[in-house]
Amino acid sequence: MGYRNSFDYNGKNQISGQNAEDLFETLAKNKGLIIKKATLKQQYSHIDFLITNKDKKTYFIDIKARKKINRSSENFSDDLVWIEFKNVAGNEGWLYGAADFISFERETDFVIVPRKNLVLICEKIVTRNIVNKSSEALYNRYTRKDRKDELSLIKMQDILNGTKVQIWQKEQQQSK
Repeated sequence: MGYRNSFDYNGKNQISGQNAEDLFETLAKNKGLIIKKATLKQQYSHIDFLITNKDKKTYFIDIKARKKINRSSENFSDDLVWIEFKNVAGNEGWLYGAADFISFERETDFVIVPRKNLVLICEKIVTRNIVNKSSEALYNRYTRKDRKDELSLIKMQDILNGTKVQIWQKEQQQSK
């Protein structure tokens, strides 16, 4: 069992994250990439894997499992993406971590985005307005009671239209 945040009361986020990482790792191996789990120190810098391509170039990647818009939602959202500007302790969130790429899981694929390009997109479209309701988080910075985090929702389409991405289909994993 991997790292579990103390705010993940029932462990569902940790399980979901681990499942996404396991699936991503299998897809990377099926693509002939060398993939290695990050060290604990690297994980604290928002890195889940080191991936080495055929040209022997190594990249750091942070995997984001599918998320719901709010806890009461029954379904995951592939159209909206949570972005973490600051974590629960008020430190820089994963958007400003050490990863070269962020990989967002969706129902049928993973969208792999250069992290620095994602920073530019988010800083352009997300306001500095602080809200305290998740229903108001779209393009605003949402903070939760008794936490120092700043999160925002953006549309996946903003990412797809805003920068070059790689899309890895999940069915590739099942065909091998």
